[in-house]
Amino acid sequence: MPGYLSKSRFKLALECMTKLYYTGKKEEYADENNSDPFLEALAKGGFQVGELAKYYFSDNPVADNITIDTLDYEEALARTDEMLSREGRVVIAEGAFVYDNLFIRADIIVKEDDTLHLYEVKAKSVGVEMEDEKSFLNKKGDGISSDWASYLYDLAFQKYVIVNSRWGEKFKVKAHLLLANKEAVATIEGLNQKFRIIKDGNRYRVDVPDNLTRQDLGDSILRNIQFDNIIDRIWNEFLIEVPDGTNKGFREYVTLASDIYENDVQHFTAVGNKCKSCQFRTTEKTKDLKSGFRECWKNHTGYSDELLSQSLVTEIWGGGSGSISHVDNLIKNNIYLLAESREEVLAPKNPKDRKAVSGLTAHERRMEQVNRHKNGITESYFDYEGLKAEMDNWKYPLHMIDFETSMVALPFHEGYRPYQGIAFQFSHHVIHKDGSVEHKGQYLSTEQGVFPNYEFLRALRSQLIHDEGTIFRYHNHENSYLLMIADQLENDANPPDDKEELLHFIAEITRRKTGKDKEYVYGRRAMVDLYDLVVRFYFSPRAKGSNSLKKILPAIIHDSEYLRQKYGRQGVYGRNLPVLSLNFDNHVWITEETGMDPYQTLPSVFNGYSTDELDELVKDFDELGDGGAALTAYNYLQFSEVPQDQRDDIATALLRYCELDTLAMVMLVEGWRDIGENSVRKG
Repeated sequence: MPGYLSKSRFKLALECMTKLYYTGKKEEYADENNSDPFLEALAKGGFQVGELAKYYFSDNPVADNITIDTLDYEEALARTDEMLSREGRVVIAEGAFVYDNLFIRADIIVKEDDTLHLYEVKAKSVGVEMEDEKSFLNKKGDGISSDWASYLYDLAFQKYVIVNSRWGEKFKVKAHLLLANKEAVATIEGLNQKFRIIKDGNRYRVDVPDNLTRQDLGDSILRNIQFDNIIDRIWNEFLIEVPDGTNKGFREYVTLASDIYENDVQHFTAVGNKCKSCQFRTTEKTKDLKSGFRECWKNHTGYSDELLSQSLVTEIWGGGSGSISHVDNLIKNNIYLLAESREEVLAPKNPKDRKAVSGLTAHERRMEQVNRHKNGITESYFDYEGLKAEMDNWKYPLHMIDFETSMVALPFHEGYRPYQGIAFQFSHHVIHKDGSVEHKGQYLSTEQGVFPNYEFLRALRSQLIHDEGTIFRYHNHENSYLLMIADQLENDANPPDDKEELLHFIAEITRRKTGKDKEYVYGRRAMVDLYDLVVRFYFSPRAKGSNSLKKILPAIIHDSEYLRQKYGRQGVYGRNLPVLSLNFDNHVWITEETGMDPYQTLPSVFNGYSTDELDELVKDFDELGDGGAALTAYNYLQFSEVPQDQRDDIATALLRYCELDTLAMVMLVEGWRDIGENSVRKG
């Protein structure tokens, strides 16, 4: 579709106008965008929501043949024109509209009397708190909230094309978003499984039974919100920043973007924090291609390739100070290299007291990163004295737990809401007082049509109630899911007989915010967060500002000779071996081929996709983004067409990956002890 600015390219222009030049040139420019509709559909269910939405406008969309599924643009336009020319009410899915060099495919169009209703279907959830127009605006009311900007500008662009197309002269146009309703409840069992995701070669499709009708789907779980008033403000009031640093109105911006794309112009925009997520950069695999990222930074800074090969300020850890990110603040001060960063620029405007919490503040940690890089220090920062004060409060045995969970738009089970979480797997490692380690327990539920949360919780409880040992998690995920299961128990119309017992267990091992000040209340055995200890007491330059456990693990292995010796040889880790495993016979975690990253010793959960690619799918709702592989695999296993041998292979891979997640926590604690005790001995 050369020359046409589609809605996806318009959204790309909103991210960064320069990307319009690089997109679609995969033979010339590196493009690390791992977007895969099949995987995204599995991870988030967006395409399933789109298919479900059709049934809210047509009793049987398959029989009514409402979908224009051709990829040929002229054919799609002709088919849309033919359908809109019919008498009476008309429903079209994937209708095509063109205006000048702007082109869209609309999710759903409904022609009723003198009005075309445009429906954009999104898997994003919305609750009762979004009750009026103000809910979607920023605090000043002079723009769209950042959470909703991409959705509403997308809708505004689509309405703009339709209004200015030949059909806009004949009909009024009203624009709607159809969103997953967090308050709605599925009134049938297995709603998700009625919309199975099938990969067919390089394409995907959502497979729906031919005889499925609207009546088979129960009550609606989508919420319809009309946005014409806000779109009118987007068109006529709100401004968008353009590459030269000025602001333009919506129409001017669309014209600029379409001209840039149609004429294939490399129109450079300012660099900034947004560059962190730029897909047009080279890796080892794509080193023979051009880097759009490098070209942008070279144009903006005037730096040589040699300078730009050094660490940039985009690697700086943490978010920002006030309303501006640390990256943007540094660039505002003409600082582009990590080594050039200055403390006075990074210093927080309103530093808060750390109260009684020990260890590095966020600012101190950032300065450790900057100063170590600036001074060429490759050794890690480690405050063993501060950490040991925490360790002295731990009770043996030490319990390491990790959860794998799913959260999709279409509920798997009757009585549950969109994005109501499912906890389907955990792993549990134990460190005993004598230093011995064992993989103590695990749980995995992949059975179709089974709601696992309560059984999951019972299995976890049975693992942890036999002693008073300290329990560990890595970041907030486990705590959040236990509190969510507690809410499910509290609101269950037919709760299990052991409800109170399970709620008591959750209260004992979690923390929750209460009261007006939202202060934390800790349970008697509240889990210790290893992520928090990393942030306060340990920094490795090798992790490049990341605190994901998958980045911290190779760093601690590099720092600890003990870990390299212990886990780098045969006869240590496995069934009936010194470090007892439930899923491995005799596994070596550190090898010459895989280096110091144990995750590289395991095959992917999904054949053909790396675990890193799968984890990227959940970055927008999981800060660390370490659970995408398991979530995607679980969602895939909920569909009946998966052969049994493939189901078994995926289940085995899931067990092994989750076991490594808790072993990684073990290694982190063991590595800290090794480094700390060695430093004390050297003294």
